[in-house]
Amino acid sequence: MAQAPPTGRILLVGRNSFLAGHLLRQLPGERVRAVAHAAIERPDLLDGIACAISCARHPLLGSERYDQATMDPDLRLAERIGARPIAYVMLSTRKVYAPADGPLAEDAPTTPSDLYGRHKLAAERRLRALLGERLTVLRLANVFGFERQPGRRTFLSLSLDRLQRDGRIRFDMSPFVKRDFLPVERCAGLLARIVRAPPGGVLNVGSGIGLPTGRLALWIIEGYGRGELVISSPEEKDPFVLDVGRLAGIYGSPCTYDELRRSCLDLGRRLAGEAASWKP
Repeated sequence: MAQAPPTGRILLVGRNSFLAGHLLRQLPGERVRAVAHAAIERPDLLDGIACAISCARHPLLGSERYDQATMDPDLRLAERIGARPIAYVMLSTRKVYAPADGPLAEDAPTTPSDLYGRHKLAAERRLRALLGERLTVLRLANVFGFERQPGRRTFLSLSLDRLQRDGRIRFDMSPFVKRDFLPVERCAGLLARIVRAPPGGVLNVGSGIGLPTGRLALWIIEGYGRGELVISSPEEKDPFVLDVGRLAGIYGSPCTYDELRRSCLDLGRRLAGEAASWKP
């Protein structure tokens, strides 16, 4: 199993991303070299590095126009690493798995149902061929937080935008669909531990809790203090929950039901505070 030497530094590529911002708060500044993805070709980038992680994402990932060979930050960085004794932590996705009725373990079939999942699975395989045991692949659940960056189009960012703008969260699916959500603060804390000593192989990173999406929305509305949940379709869309047994065995329980509730209430309160600050 790959492990980062305790004296080496951590390289974080994609420093301006949502997740990277939270991860940097969890790591000592003197241990981290944080750069934008444009710095991947910098000659001295890997000097003194023990472990690398990329939070960068090309905007065309998941589209037909995506050219993995030239656009994938993970692949470009792994090629730079080559044979150097540097551990690599790749942020992948639960979307590499085939849809299933029960929890998805790391050895579950990988038959992605969309282009995003196929691109990520292809990247996993290319990095494994390049890096072997130095690679740790993290298959992430739905990581969420106060996602208010312009242009961000995640499930949570859209929900927050609609609640503030229209006073309601709209679903085009059943509110009973269960998905695996993990607060970004908890995810960043886990990543900080992982990059210090990567365990190698594939590791699911989620709460391991199948939370009804409607429950999550109603908690946010409760924290916001007003609003409603509107359902326009009963369709069961994309339910999933990760088996986080390996994660829990190494790092302890990743998240509890009560933590999920508190995180959602806090999001609603922050949104209300933001709205109040805009009023004349």
